[in-house]
Amino acid sequence: MNKQVLNKFNGYFRWTIMLLLVTQYALAFAQPVTDTCQHPEPPVIIGSAKFICRNEPVTLTATGCTGTVVWSNGETGSSIQVKPQQTTKYTAICRARPGCISCFADVWKITVNTPEPPQLTTSANVICPGSTVTLTATNCAGIIHWPDQSTGSVWVGKPAQTTTFHATCEQENCVSNPSRPVSVQMATPVVPVLSVSNHEICMGQPVQLSASGCLGTVRWTDGGKGALRTVTPEQTSRYRAVCELGSCRSDSSGPVSVRVRPMGAQLVLKTNLSNGCPFQTADLSKAIAETNAAEYTSYQFRMGPTLASAAVQSPGAVSAGTYFIFGRNTDGCYTNPVAVMVNITNCPNAIPACLSNPPTLAVRLDSLDWTKGVVRMAALPGGSTQVINWQSDGGGLFTDTGLVARYLLSEIDRQRGKALFTLSTPDPDGDGPCRGASVQQTVMAPPREIIGLSKKVSEPIWLTEKGIGLVELTYQLTVVNAGKHSLTNINLADDLDAAFSASGAIVRSVRVHADSGFIVNPAYTGRGADTTLLMGGSLAPEKQAHSWLTVQVDVSRANTLTFINRATVQGVDTNGMICRDRSTNGMEADPDKNGDPGDNDEPTLVTLHSILSEQDLTLFIPEGFSPNGDGINDRFVIKLVPASVTVQLEVFNRWGHLVYQNTNYQNDWDGTANQGISVADSKNELPDGTYYYQIRLSDGREYVRFLTLAR
Repeated sequence: MNKQVLNKFNGYFRWTIMLLLVTQYALAFAQPVTDTCQHPEPPVIIGSAKFICRNEPVTLTATGCTGTVVWSNGETGSSIQVKPQQTTKYTAICRARPGCISCFADVWKITVNTPEPPQLTTSANVICPGSTVTLTATNCAGIIHWPDQSTGSVWVGKPAQTTTFHATCEQENCVSNPSRPVSVQMATPVVPVLSVSNHEICMGQPVQLSASGCLGTVRWTDGGKGALRTVTPEQTSRYRAVCELGSCRSDSSGPVSVRVRPMGAQLVLKTNLSNGCPFQTADLSKAIAETNAAEYTSYQFRMGPTLASAAVQSPGAVSAGTYFIFGRNTDGCYTNPVAVMVNITNCPNAIPACLSNPPTLAVRLDSLDWTKGVVRMAALPGGSTQVINWQSDGGGLFTDTGLVARYLLSEIDRQRGKALFTLSTPDPDGDGPCRGASVQQTVMAPPREIIGLSKKVSEPIWLTEKGIGLVELTYQLTVVNAGKHSLTNINLADDLDAAFSASGAIVRSVRVHADSGFIVNPAYTGRGADTTLLMGGSLAPEKQAHSWLTVQVDVSRANTLTFINRATVQGVDTNGMICRDRSTNGMEADPDKNGDPGDNDEPTLVTLHSILSEQDLTLFIPEGFSPNGDGINDRFVIKLVPASVTVQLEVFNRWGHLVYQNTNYQNDWDGTANQGISVADSKNELPDGTYYYQIRLSDGREYVRFLTLAR
């Protein structure tokens, strides 16, 4: 019985084994193996330090990999030494064979504790020979170091020539990059050369004085200022001037003289006038005899015996008193004044003076500086006006209420963008028949024109020049007119000395091109005084235009591989006012969308992770690209590939999965997947992040590195 059971069990067992073998064989044909790679485990990274100063070396070691360790900076080997210029994360993969890689290793982060560079200010940008200048450094909680090895937040000295200063900040034993340079110019003002439009004039005539050759401020011996002046001397005068640059002053110029011819013969006038009833005023023009008409073209009626005396408000209706009349001939010369006495007699049933000579008022805008909040209004009284009063509906402050009123805008005025002024004179006879007068004038704020500037840098391109770390950077600068009116005379400046030369890099060449409507400065170098790359052009309201600046820089001797760059733009609005902005990083001049590009000025920063070796310079492979459709760096472009060589490209994600493959790559990868599982986006767009790639050239060369995809 037991034997029968055993034989039966053995039979069932044999059939079971055969069935399993057949099933396994059938499954092998039905589902062929698609991946024979046994993906290795990711390596484990250990570093010699996590916190360093700039240029300090750190040794990174990867363990647990029996194949080849490929690091995120492109190097291979189980141990590498790095000198990051800024806080950097490093990872690695283990490659068992081409196409068979591990996931990314856990990141080893190296924090570079280098402080920010200090900010310098100077007591004077222009000094005289032998003068003292004081430089102050801020934005440093540690020790400030100056080029002469001195320390401290303040440097005081007497430069012997035009000098550019910079400083560094040492904090926790780490030294910053050099500060933005500050230039102190040694000035030797040139003695101005004077000229005059007319060496001989009549009393009361204007004459124009001019001074040439001065690059600073011209100051005249009569207290005037400016290279071009109009004066009206009352007597023969001599003028000299000096030139000031900062606190420096030139010697006095040679003199120029203006001879003032004395006044001519007196007019033939009636020297006594009286009113004619029923009027209680007299007409001064009745004093002028007809015999004067052929010789004199005009007359001046003054309250005193000089042309500088106040003018008579209403010569045709004056009250009792003494007045002075001047005649002016065809040469523009005035006669000596003649005094005219006016007597007023009382009339029965007299017409009040204020009726025959009613008070009148007019007002005009004298000057406006809305930015500083200062308005000057000029009163033009007439008739019997004696007293004037100023008022404003905005509640601002009048600091002068004379014929020219000075008014400080209130916050209400600024918010409304306008100020309403009322000029009035009281009723001259109280309960009588006369009436006062008033006039109003509204002053509007000038239209607010806004200009904005953004600046984006493309990925660095290393160039083939043996023995030299030559890199090419292209900046896109976008100028935006955010106002309601056109802007003209647009100037765009970019100081490459501040961005590169101050760090020891050498600017080798520059190229500039711009949209139509902008005028490129052909002399632009970005260095010294030649920092203006656009020297004119116009921009319609709510429009933008672009320019591109390509710079080739030798960084082989630079003391940093991080470069900070800013640009500035200015334009002239419809009121002749200049509006300015400083660039902000990226494509948007107003990234916070608050309507004011002026509060966005993030610098444009580019970091070169390392200087490429001579071998790498024979082929350029970018560290990343940004396929966002802005026309800049939208494709993964491999440069300097020989014409007869084909390129095979494979890209893997952080889990070691193949996401893109091309056996004859034509620089057309736009960040979409063509291998593996589909991504969520219907366009198969890969997410931003770090990817590992393998490039094989048909000439046998192979490159394995990491890239960054960032839209």
